[in-house]
Amino acid sequence: EKWEDFEKEILNVPHTNWTPSEHVPWLILELEMNITIREMQVQVARHMIQPILNENNSSVRNIVMQMNMGEGKTSVILPMLALSLCSSSSSLVRIIVLKALFPMNYQSLRYKLGGLLNRRVIPFACRRDMNFSHVQVNQIFERLKQGLHNLDIVLTSPEDILSFDLLTIDKCRRNEFDVGRSMLLIQNWMKTFVRDVLDESDEILHVKYQLIYSIGRQQQVDGGVERWKTIQYVLNLVKEHAANIAQQYNDDVFYKESEHQSRFPEFRLVNHRPFLELCRRIANDWTNQKSYRQLDQQLILSFILNTNSSVNSLVDQFPHNTIQLFLIMRGLLSSEVLFVGLKKRYRVNFGVNENTKFNRLMAVPFRAKDVAAENTEFGHPDVAIVLTHIAYYYKGLTDTQMYQCFDRLSQNESDPEMIYDQWISLEEENDTISSIKQWKRINLKDYQQRTQLLFPTLRYNMLVINYFLNHFVFPLEAKQFPHKLIASAWDLSSSSREKIITGFSGTNDTQLLLPVHIRQCDLPELQKTDAIVLNNLLRPENDYYQYLLISASFDKILKQIVINKPKIQVILDVGALFVDGTNRQIAVKWLDLSDKTQIDYAVYFESDSIFVCDRQYQHHAFLTSPASERIDRCVFYLDEIHTRGTDFKFSNEFRAAVTLGNGLTKDRLVQACMRMRKLGKHHWLSFWSSNEVHQQIRTMKKNSISLNQKEKSMDDRITLTDILRWVYENTQQITWDGLHLWATQSLSFQRKITAFRNINWKERGTLYTDTILENIARECLEDEVLELKSMYGVSKTFQTIFEIYSARYKHSNIFSSVEIHEAVSKRLCDYGGSKKLLTQLLDEEQQRELEREQELEEERQQKRPSYVRPYEPQLHDEIKALCNMYGPKLDLSKLTSVFCPIADAFLNTTFYHECQPRCWQQNLWVTDEFKRVIQTRGESLDPFLRPTRWTVIYRNEHIIFVSPFEANWIMGRLHNLYRSQSPGELLTTTLRLLLPRTRPNQSIIVNTPTLTIPPSIAPDFGPVMFPIPTEWLAVLFIFNGSLYFESTDEQTVYCHCLSVCPKPRTEIEEDAFEKGWITIDGFVERSDHRDLLQLQQCRFHANPLAFIRKLVENRNNTQAPLISHVGSILINAVKGITSVKRKAYEQTSFSANKNQRKP
Repeated sequence: EKWEDFEKEILNVPHTNWTPSEHVPWLILELEMNITIREMQVQVARHMIQPILNENNSSVRNIVMQMNMGEGKTSVILPMLALSLCSSSSSLVRIIVLKALFPMNYQSLRYKLGGLLNRRVIPFACRRDMNFSHVQVNQIFERLKQGLHNLDIVLTSPEDILSFDLLTIDKCRRNEFDVGRSMLLIQNWMKTFVRDVLDESDEILHVKYQLIYSIGRQQQVDGGVERWKTIQYVLNLVKEHAANIAQQYNDDVFYKESEHQSRFPEFRLVNHRPFLELCRRIANDWTNQKSYRQLDQQLILSFILNTNSSVNSLVDQFPHNTIQLFLIMRGLLSSEVLFVGLKKRYRVNFGVNENTKFNRLMAVPFRAKDVAAENTEFGHPDVAIVLTHIAYYYKGLTDTQMYQCFDRLSQNESDPEMIYDQWISLEEENDTISSIKQWKRINLKDYQQRTQLLFPTLRYNMLVINYFLNHFVFPLEAKQFPHKLIASAWDLSSSSREKIITGFSGTNDTQLLLPVHIRQCDLPELQKTDAIVLNNLLRPENDYYQYLLISASFDKILKQIVINKPKIQVILDVGALFVDGTNRQIAVKWLDLSDKTQIDYAVYFESDSIFVCDRQYQHHAFLTSPASERIDRCVFYLDEIHTRGTDFKFSNEFRAAVTLGNGLTKDRLVQACMRMRKLGKHHWLSFWSSNEVHQQIRTMKKNSISLNQKEKSMDDRITLTDILRWVYENTQQITWDGLHLWATQSLSFQRKITAFRNINWKERGTLYTDTILENIARECLEDEVLELKSMYGVSKTFQTIFEIYSARYKHSNIFSSVEIHEAVSKRLCDYGGSKKLLTQLLDEEQQRELEREQELEEERQQKRPSYVRPYEPQLHDEIKALCNMYGPKLDLSKLTSVFCPIADAFLNTTFYHECQPRCWQQNLWVTDEFKRVIQTRGESLDPFLRPTRWTVIYRNEHIIFVSPFEANWIMGRLHNLYRSQSPGELLTTTLRLLLPRTRPNQSIIVNTPTLTIPPSIAPDFGPVMFPIPTEWLAVLFIFNGSLYFESTDEQTVYCHCLSVCPKPRTEIEEDAFEKGWITIDGFVERSDHRDLLQLQQCRFHANPLAFIRKLVENRNNTQAPLISHVGSILINAVKGITSVKRKAYEQTSFSANKNQRKP
């Protein structure tokens, strides 16, 4: 092998096509690196310095080119270009590399250029949280000018360049015009002097990449809590139907049943066919659970299962909250958000970024197996929420996250026992469960119980995971912003520069998705690159194919590979089939299964470093271990991300197993195969596909045979040609999918060109006025789609990409980029085809940068409300007069400065206009002191609404809510009166404590005689305490946000008070529901209908349920739990209890005692 390498080097004759005296820096580079620059490397460098343009594309000066992997693009040609292009002070060379490769490239360039060549490499970084001042911007400008004069080289990444562009606009938006003006001058200067070189241009200019600045105050997604609770309900239905769907559509579904009923099964859709059936089942289950009228049910099903109707047809028939639910369901089903979530592979296409620096808990896009795309998130809110649920269902909760759930459960929940009972009820009965079956047995301080029983049992429980997401993830991270600034590959390759832009990469598969002002321009000598690679792939020695059983685990795959003949020593897991184990686990298992007489080491990657495991299970760095000198005694596992850009000098006769996973493209496959550098001579391949990929290849082969009658006699054996045909089909589909996003990004770029129309980039020293800068910022801003109605409420039809782009262009007010528009339109016409899609981008990925203030504000808002000044308490004489038992009775309605109607308690809240003030009972009051809480003007009372605890029962006729300050004085006065009263005499004015019933069977105290002030301990046959009637209690329950009832009587009166008739209903009520007398949420609007349905003591004329939801949420700091009686009525229009026996303490309550006598 060493002889072959020596022979190859001897054949490389130096300096055949260049003269060292004319390129002295190149000669010094050879000496510095101890290399000989090859002939092809010189040709490529010259082409990059001065591209050879053809006649067809002479107007497009910016080019990228392809060069085969392993030919020294980064290590040799990049330094050559840097040296040649900065040979005079007319150009400042800027090398743009991927962010992940920046440290390695920085060290490499410093080593090669900083020695004998004495060239500085200047790193350029920019992020939004780098809050540049005017002085700092000027310092950056001076350093760049100095770099131009000294022939330095700037090294940066695409994120930094785009962030500098957006930060310039953002400074103008924030009226920091001095800073924005200085940054704009730098941009103008760079367009004149900077010469860009792109390394790995296919990744840098990838259509998936875009940087977004979120603008404005963050706000919760439209629909709020219902957005993710509906998704949780739908995913539970997916779990219920998964087995049947998998059985019905065997080849189109990946399904692995869960061992426990509380867990979500492994379920993934391979294609669209089973999704339609799944949607139908989910929609039917959902509408049946809601029990809509038969006349409405078909209308609702049609709306949520189709996109060709508008929500306007439903607005007049259903309340706003119900419309919101329809829109969420429509987004999941007919707009195919759920399909996008169920077709992605966990840990391969998405997952949770474990990097603590990222500081996000929601699911993010993955670039490869276990490799999260840095600082990137899913652009569509519902896609992000769906994938977050699925990720946590598969991943489970960590011990820390489990502790958070139980800590909140015990500290903040009013009824932790009921919630825990729900969680544990999903687990199968066994010896482990019995010891933690009851909430009262849980002790979080018991380390053994916590770590060995409780957390392992509930870690994957869907209800526990939902609880964690509902309280610790979505309230913080499911947010949107009203505006955004966007930058993409179009901004990196702008045609407004004086210097050209050149780049290179190992593949050219994405050339159709390049911005129109940069093109693929390969050297004629290198145009055969693809053909050479494919020729090596198609050699008969590589024609070995195996497919795996469905849901095969990594140890089963390894066992098949180990018994394979001839022996396999390299796994190129480009298809990411080893997803159920870490790289270390896979390496150790492979070493265990390997022949000890032939294999001593297993090599793998961990945290981007190469490690080796020996037979003693010791793990070492590969380069410093004996394994690096004994390659032939090693097996190598290269995970998906490391099948590109890694270089091992494998021994001759090495054979690799290449895995084929769903959606594999030609670029990724070729990159992986070329890790075998001697492919076609001394290295060989075998191909191993997942079961779903095998079905896809087999189907494609059958279709091909049926189209070509001559090939009907062919066998069903999968060949290399079939594999490549499948790979090219995937590549074509990925390219077509990318055209939609490519066209959308072009509109953002054209909008910026229009915004900058008053800037003459060629005139240096131009004065930019504040007005010009303000207009630029305003015109660059784009609106985010925030409302559910905008996202899913309009009628949508399938259109071609060209039709979608043309419609958006007409409404974009763009008029300064006709050439770009025509070029985009032409490419969409030529390559977009007639295939149609919906207009919405569901699979969009966004690299977002938030304002530092917004991130801090988000944390602050979760901790506490803003600071306000409270009122100083005061005691009115009229309050003292309440305790005068024997004087004339006060006319409370005339003392308006002290006593106010009960609805006035909601003044200055956000829901006062919904409370229907005139509909409340006339004998219920609040004192002025009760409603006086804060004196800071402009602040909402929502966070400071006074709790309803102390009530005065005045002369057994009126109920007055008082403040604790007032209650304290009244308590002392009534105690004095009690001591001086005659035996057996009862006071007609009492102070009572009223507690909201937030737990089942909880006493509310107000009707308990011994707990009134003064206490009512009456002798037998004597006068008894005045009991508050159930009709009054119902209004009090509404006012104080109670969640549970003591009896069916209380529930019935409560419903009547709200004018609602929830399920279960009598035949008469069901008939009224079908006639439309009763709305979906149970409200009965007309008074004559209420009379016929025998709804008595109805208080509210308009539907109050939206107001009641807000009030309950405010009183309890959370939504009404669905399991509570009130929550069931408000959310599902179902009575919470149907038959409840009176509790023991009710026997002491005089409200239900028929032997009671009135005082």
